[in-house]
Amino acid sequence: MAQLEGFRVQNYRSLRDVTIGRLYEPREGDKLTPLTAVIGKNGVGKSALFDAFGFIADCLTLDVETACDLKQRGGFERLRTAGRKGAIEFEICYRDDPKDRPIVYLLAVSCDSAGRPVIEKELLSSPDGGRATFMDLNHGAGTVSRGYVPFVDDFSSSGLVEKVALTDPRQLGIATLGTLRDHPRIGRFRDFLKGWYLSYFSPDAARGLPPTGPQKHLNVHGGNIANYVQYLQRAHKDRLHSILNRIAEKIPGISRIDAVETEDKRVLLRFNDRGFQDPFLCATNVRWHIEGLRRSLALGRPRPATVHLHRGA
Repeated sequence: MAQLEGFRVQNYRSLRDVTIGRLYEPREGDKLTPLTAVIGKNGVGKSALFDAFGFIADCLTLDVETACDLKQRGGFERLRTAGRKGAIEFEICYRDDPKDRPIVYLLAVSCDSAGRPVIEKELLSSPDGGRATFMDLNHGAGTVSRGYVPFVDDFSSSGLVEKVALTDPRQLGIATLGTLRDHPRIGRFRDFLKGWYLSYFSPDAARGLPPTGPQKHLNVHGGNIANYVQYLQRAHKDRLHSILNRIAEKIPGISRIDAVETEDKRVLLRFNDRGFQDPFLCATNVRWHIEGLRRSLALGRPRPATVHLHRGA
């Protein structure tokens, strides 16, 4: 399973230059663990840090201009750190597998002459030992590798390099090239990023009655918790019951949590409280029960991914 080891962001909102975990250069600090908590006072940049992950994910699924212009961001100039003139830059250090060599992804976002956000630079490489460069693009043009590239000192002489030029400078190279069978390493990194999502949990969002139908992921506010439970009930029933049993053990007074199907084919969670004769449903439950439940469901998902949880106001 792919593991994120370090993340650096420069010139993004309040983050002039912030690193968490350990990058390839310099090799300082500890690697990020499968579960990492970021704790700090209000206004120190926690939300900006989490949104940096979300921004990269949005660039992948949309494009860099759309990601900048989303209503919670307000455009490139509002995203770039006040007083800074350079590009917004990100660096990701990860491994496809704990036994593999580290892989580094660099992304720089700037503006063109018309003031529209574009990809200035995009680099995917493994600098450990002999450098292997899987993709090296400047303003959408450059070189990429074909096949599973060996780790060689003189990569250009391996005969696996080809020149490419993207037609849209707002699109990530990994978004396009990662879909092609000729570029499996780029594809594996693209799949790694596709597993990212940012969740601003809001307990009130779960109190309504959502439309019926299973959904594979919790949405950004967690308001589709019933749909996500319906998916788990259908596809991963044993895992769901295991998660619910662990949650029930940690909530004082709760003896059992069941997933029950209604007549209109919705699946709701029923809490059995020792102090009451009749159980109650998730939609009528107290705030901290719902918040804890959603966090446990997100972290216990069947196919682990990079999950970013931010406690809403």
